[in-house]
Amino acid sequence: MDGCIAYHRSRQDVTPHSDATFTVASSCEHLRVRPNSADMLLPAARHDEGMMKANEFVKHSTIYGIGQVLTRLASVLLLPLYTAALTPEQYGITAILNLGGALLALLLADGVANTIVRFHFDDEDSVQLDRVWWTGLAYITVATIITTGPMLLFRDQLGVMACGDFISASEAGYLVVLALLKTWFGTIQNLLSVYLRVQKRSMLFVSIAMCRLLISIGLNVYFLLSLKMGPAGLLLSALIVTALNAIVLMGIFLAERGRCRFDGALLTGMLRYGAPLILSGLALMLMHEADRYLLRLYGTMQQVGLYSFAHRIGFAVHALCLVPFISVWQVSIFDIARQPDSNATFRRAFDWFVSGMGILYLGASLTVHPVLPWLTPESYGAAAELIPVILLGCFIFGLSFHFDVPALLARRTLLVIPASIAGVIVNVSGNILLIPLMGARGAAWMGVLTYAAFSGIILAYCRRAVVIPYRWGLNALKLAGFCGTYVTARFFCFPTMAPVAQIALSVALCCMWAVTLFGRDAIAWWVARRQSPVRDAFTIPDRDIQSLAPVASEPEYVSV
Repeated sequence: MDGCIAYHRSRQDVTPHSDATFTVASSCEHLRVRPNSADMLLPAARHDEGMMKANEFVKHSTIYGIGQVLTRLASVLLLPLYTAALTPEQYGITAILNLGGALLALLLADGVANTIVRFHFDDEDSVQLDRVWWTGLAYITVATIITTGPMLLFRDQLGVMACGDFISASEAGYLVVLALLKTWFGTIQNLLSVYLRVQKRSMLFVSIAMCRLLISIGLNVYFLLSLKMGPAGLLLSALIVTALNAIVLMGIFLAERGRCRFDGALLTGMLRYGAPLILSGLALMLMHEADRYLLRLYGTMQQVGLYSFAHRIGFAVHALCLVPFISVWQVSIFDIARQPDSNATFRRAFDWFVSGMGILYLGASLTVHPVLPWLTPESYGAAAELIPVILLGCFIFGLSFHFDVPALLARRTLLVIPASIAGVIVNVSGNILLIPLMGARGAAWMGVLTYAAFSGIILAYCRRAVVIPYRWGLNALKLAGFCGTYVTARFFCFPTMAPVAQIALSVALCCMWAVTLFGRDAIAWWVARRQSPVRDAFTIPDRDIQSLAPVASEPEYVSV
């Protein structure tokens, strides 16, 4: 669940820069950069300054990416602990409650947090910055208290709605209390984490995240294995870690921003600006997460648990593969766009993406069958059949990061909103039809159709801005080849092979695809390297130097 929430946020998130020359817009229309002294620089000087800022962006993005990758990797390694201590029904309960808290946090805080970052760069005056951050923090704190207060009064009723009759109403109410308190601290923690990112304190940010992760692991082991607290132990551990993190971040914030400065007029402007972000984020989150609630309504809690478990593994793999790519891609597209042959470069990047991600997802889809039984009890065995389908949906969703490039370059990001709305409609209506017939398997396949509709509509709308001539036939053939390889190995080879042999076959097939798709480029690179040994592998060819010259008449943008 955490993985997919991270991805819908990645389309809204605002990554800061120290100068207004590189302004980052969110899912609203991109804002034109105000002229400043940098616009008076000579083209060469502006280019050097721009490259330094781009390199700084890549550095911080890479640090954040490493932190996210380590977090996702740890979550995967902890799955044997969760599955040993929790039944699929108990895992489903924690998934539903965490999902409800994440939805509440999105409605209360996410749009405001992104808005605060935008307002942060409107004025460099220190007092005004204090007003911006204190106003946003005060609003989120009060809004969360007002919202969660009545929910605490009706905790037993909400617990029964979320957990059904699998546990008693009083126990379910206690779990709701833990989830709501975690949400309250979480909204504050998330905003103050964004504050560190605005200050470009990437090392401090990742260090705190790693400490939080280690404490979380220790508490989970203690509550789940030693005390055998079940879902309550998992939620209590999350609450303690979130509260400690919020307190540490608040201490840093108070030391730097001083006393509270609230501005009611400023809050009105923030809410007006942030409303579209909330709606867009809500649509994306429903597209990713609505199937869990529909499984709860039309299926069983066991199906919710198995599907949530498979979804967590699938999106953890997705994060491990995609986060490093996104960290560089979302800034590199603007340098690529300045090249005279930019369309050819975008087409080549798309070819490499399909090949590379396809091989990684194929390997994960195959190895999950022999590896998962070693890590989880037999009660979770059915998840192995769901994970490859979820990974197929993740692969299709990842294509949208290429398809929305024209909208980002043309500053027409509203073009992606219809895709989010369509994704919600397809997901909800399709799951209502398929879940009663196919259960968790229907939800998994509906995810594939949802992401296909989402990515396809993004492609159709963004082509109105710029048409990038992708090689559809070649890449469709690759995808068909990956799917055919999986079906052949899974259903014709694996049944007669031992687990170790299955892993060996999976590795061999991925290596075969890697040689087939990347062998020619690798040989060409090696030959060029041998012919020019003094040049670095990443040195730009002489013929491409001119392509990096900046366009003096165009303002510079960075978008995420």
